[in-house]
Amino acid sequence: MNQAAGDGSIGAGYRHEQSRQFADHMLALPRQDFRPQRQAFEPLEIPKLLPRIIIRAREANGEYRYRLLGTELQSYMGHDPTGKLVTVGVGERAAGPIQETMNRMMDHPCGLRCVTTFIDGKGRTALLEYVSFPLSGASPAQQISHVAILERDADMNPTEATEAQRLHEIEGIDLGAGVADFSGITW
Repeated sequence: MNQAAGDGSIGAGYRHEQSRQFADHMLALPRQDFRPQRQAFEPLEIPKLLPRIIIRAREANGEYRYRLLGTELQSYMGHDPTGKLVTVGVGERAAGPIQETMNRMMDHPCGLRCVTTFIDGKGRTALLEYVSFPLSGASPAQQISHVAILERDADMNPTEATEAQRLHEIEGIDLGAGVADFSGITW
């Protein structure tokens, strides 16, 4: 598992071109407290990336809920999870580590790139690359991600439930405050 810290989009090991484009866009935004400013994010500047965007809100108790999910991801998941807890749909084994990863990214403001496998009930898999950033100026606190589908079994039914099976790579993206320690996070 790669856990090296990246320095902006140049140092990160993006596997998908859209992941790099999203990171470049977010890194170019003005920042407050090291985080890209929410009000500076203009969706119309990245129209091709919007169908794979996720915005999550951090509740007062520290849990994350989906605030927005792009249309392609809704189709892929087979439903719109807006308002639901993020950790509910990832499987019991991954829920805690995913929560911890999101907390570390938010508490030590840095971006994050990870590659993980999701599996459905019939053993069909998809390999996904997430690129995420904490946002400033949003209440409640929010983070934004782009999800690139790197590989997917051809007969995988997008309406079936899937869960996170394995974390392959994780690395921080420095926003000026260094990167959080993601070592020891696995599922």
